[in-house]
Amino acid sequence: MRQLDDQYSLKKILVIWALSAMPMGVLAFVITPRVVVITNWPPLIVYWIAVIIGLIWQFILSLIILTHDGHKLNWQTVVTRMKYQKPVNLRTGKSGYGLLFLTLPFIVLSAVIQSGMISLPDVDGWMKPLIQHLPKYDLSSLSTADYKGAWWILGLFILTSVFNYFLGEEFIYRGILLPKMNGVFGKWDWFFNGILFGFYHLHKPQVILSTALYFGFVFALPSKLIQSNWAAVIIHGLEGLLGIIVILGIILGLS
Repeated sequence: MRQLDDQYSLKKILVIWALSAMPMGVLAFVITPRVVVITNWPPLIVYWIAVIIGLIWQFILSLIILTHDGHKLNWQTVVTRMKYQKPVNLRTGKSGYGLLFLTLPFIVLSAVIQSGMISLPDVDGWMKPLIQHLPKYDLSSLSTADYKGAWWILGLFILTSVFNYFLGEEFIYRGILLPKMNGVFGKWDWFFNGILFGFYHLHKPQVILSTALYFGFVFALPSKLIQSNWAAVIIHGLEGLLGIIVILGIILGLS
């Protein structure tokens, strides 16, 4: 039986990245356009469903990896291996959920970056020549009378959020990968976790570089500092709360 605390090799890290990222790109830019032609459904809705399928795949992939690594699939495995546990003060060794308050500076930074209140280098602009011919799916296209009273899109958004902020992206990138990258990247494991997370966004290529450079720091570093992936779930998940406000505005005809 393999050692449960083995660090991953660079090859294994990149294979896991590819298995999580490549399907997202295929779903977004190969499957979605074909389904739109066949069904004549709105492109954003088809894309949205495709992304949900990709996120569910990430959860399934995570379970496959845990089994392959020799873990039993139960809640205790999730708590210990995936670090969904009480934060730990690395200096004193004491644990407690009060340490989650240490995520506040990262929450503020995340909000500032996403709001555009400060001017950061437009690194995503470097991608434009490469992606200018790809379709762009924008939530604002839902702001029409067609979706007023369409409460089913709130259900879609909640399902997306569960797999995006907990069982999908965070599960595989901060749960599966981050604790196993130290053997290759040392103290910079959080930084390269962010790089992988950014380049995973093949389904949203217009934000790949900013996600890699900014949000790896915002999501991965606090999780490492307090040894709890609840930090990343909370910080990343606040994005979902803003999304719910937008969706409710659309449904109620306020957008």
